[in-house]
Amino acid sequence: MLTQIALLTILGTLVAAAPSVQPIKRDSGTYANCRSFYADVYAETDQNVDLKSVIGGPPANQQVLVESSIQTFAAGSTVMQQIMNANKIPVNGTYNMWFEYCEPKNNNGNISGIFQTHHGLVGNAGYWNVQLDNSPNNSFAESVGRSAKPDGTNIVQISYEIAQSISIAQALRAGNLSDVGKFDKIVGVGHSYGSNILTGVASVGPQAFDALVLTGFTNNATQGPLGLAAFQSTIASVAYPARFASDANDYVITPSVSVDQTGFFHYSNYTNGSLDFFTNNKGEYTLGQQNSIAAPLQLKNNYTSPVFVVTGQYDAPYCAANCYITSSSSSNSNSTASAAGNGTSTSTQPSQLDTAKELYPSASTFQTYVVPDTAHGINYHTTAYEAYQRIVEFVKSANV
Repeated sequence: MLTQIALLTILGTLVAAAPSVQPIKRDSGTYANCRSFYADVYAETDQNVDLKSVIGGPPANQQVLVESSIQTFAAGSTVMQQIMNANKIPVNGTYNMWFEYCEPKNNNGNISGIFQTHHGLVGNAGYWNVQLDNSPNNSFAESVGRSAKPDGTNIVQISYEIAQSISIAQALRAGNLSDVGKFDKIVGVGHSYGSNILTGVASVGPQAFDALVLTGFTNNATQGPLGLAAFQSTIASVAYPARFASDANDYVITPSVSVDQTGFFHYSNYTNGSLDFFTNNKGEYTLGQQNSIAAPLQLKNNYTSPVFVVTGQYDAPYCAANCYITSSSSSNSNSTASAAGNGTSTSTQPSQLDTAKELYPSASTFQTYVVPDTAHGINYHTTAYEAYQRIVEFVKSANV
């Protein structure tokens, strides 16, 4: 059982070291020591798709990208089916990745495990160490955009990032990822696209993680106006030329603060400045990621370790902005889900988080927690600290 755990965040793939697995009283001060470093990560997969055969290479300009998006999301569109049926291509290589490693300040050399964290689209390594309003409560690192940029169409896809995630976990167990040490227990923590990555890892390399925490996630991703279409993907160098002038045109981003609010925030349950902070510090994502995000959900999954799903009540991309509206429940509710029980989801009422159980039929423990009054970007809301404590308590109770 973990007594102290570290956190390692990676740009593109995150690994995190968190403080004590015991709930921590949060008044003021800093609870974690953090440092960043680069490390080479080799990975290979034969499951990337030849996306260029369907959508072409990087769009020539923003108008071409907009038209491509319209064709993808139009009624009767077959684009996504074409992508699913496209030829598989092998991808391998070593890329220099940026990591942030955090460990409890008073660990007494007794760190026994690590959180390996993965951010979502628009996120970056900073998602797990948000510093807002001189408070540590939005930083997961306190509670427990610098890597290489390869081809954004045919290389940076979810299947390759799944392979990278497994390689990083293996390096952590072997003790050869830089000098952060050797870890016997690794808990995978994902947000949004990062949770999709971990779902793929659970299928392809189930021994990589001793438990999974999937945030901003269901098996019911929105296909309507609050889904990926609402991100209004814009060529990053067009939307924010001062930050992304050197990016190829298949690196894209959400274009405005209003789009960010729609996709990630629930008014007014966030601190002053958090929305602007998010917009000013968000990261780009690739067309390869955007168009491969659903691939892991099609894989057979026999993962047998504990799984915890934590999603905001008003998550737009994964719940169409109301996680309590299900096929068997059509009325709104303000109550929250419970995170107790073994083997099945034990919400006090049905929620869309329950759909994730379909992806993990063999999990030894499957629990959910609907974060009240919160949208997709959990870490930017005033409820973030409560969500972190639920995660810490889950890891503790799961006897990882």
